[in-house]
Amino acid sequence: MLRILITNDDGIDAPGIKRLAEALLTVEGAEIFVVAPQEEKSGVGHGVTLRSALEPQEHDFYGLPVKAWSINGNPADCVKAAYHLLFEEDKKPDLVFSGINVGTNLGRDIYYSGTCSGAREAVILGVPGIALSYDNWYDQGNYGEVAEMIQPLVKEFSERAKKDELPRQVFWNVNIPHVPLAEVKGVLPASLSLHHYEDKYSPEGNGYLLMREYPDAMPLTEPLDYDLVKRGYIAITPVHIDATDRELLKQMDEWSFVKSWGKREG
Repeated sequence: MLRILITNDDGIDAPGIKRLAEALLTVEGAEIFVVAPQEEKSGVGHGVTLRSALEPQEHDFYGLPVKAWSINGNPADCVKAAYHLLFEEDKKPDLVFSGINVGTNLGRDIYYSGTCSGAREAVILGVPGIALSYDNWYDQGNYGEVAEMIQPLVKEFSERAKKDELPRQVFWNVNIPHVPLAEVKGVLPASLSLHHYEDKYSPEGNGYLLMREYPDAMPLTEPLDYDLVKRGYIAITPVHIDATDRELLKQMDEWSFVKSWGKREG
């Protein structure tokens, strides 16, 4: 039996998490659990609740054959609570899926995204994690054939999890184009596109509202996630949680303050 935990950042009643559960229910031998925020928590990053108590509440989930709870916290809280509070010690989740998010999480979005934090928290706890996002921000009520699109992906991730073939220090960031299934051009590994939008602030009432300007897709000289999704590909990026720049770490041995202080004992 493969125990799969689902979370998201759009809230437990969001249509995207229902589509994800429907896709995962096609995985043979899977036991599905849902632990998601009571309300929308988009853009909270990897925030966790420290100054108030988490209160998991059992939740009816669209009549689907899953066990579900809602939590008064963020996506990372949901995964932590599921792991430490809701699962028995010898029955921890084998795999965590987070999503399906309304709109993409591309490039540096992974640092702001609650969807990605759900998958990242899983990896911090030693469980493989996958974040899924759908490019329907401007058509939020339309989930098209996204459940059918991701079925081959969730089945492969599940099979690899059963065989312990998913690395434990990586979460997978999956972005899906908003096109009919027949128009998906393929699934490709992708690097993060770190400069595909520009942040600007627009006057709003007595303050300022964050706005983003997006360019057209660039030529595919490098497989960047933004460009691939805008051209109709499903983009998958393995994101390592160890952000240490090891080459620069070696170079720092020659920095003056490192050399002047030297290595001290005690």
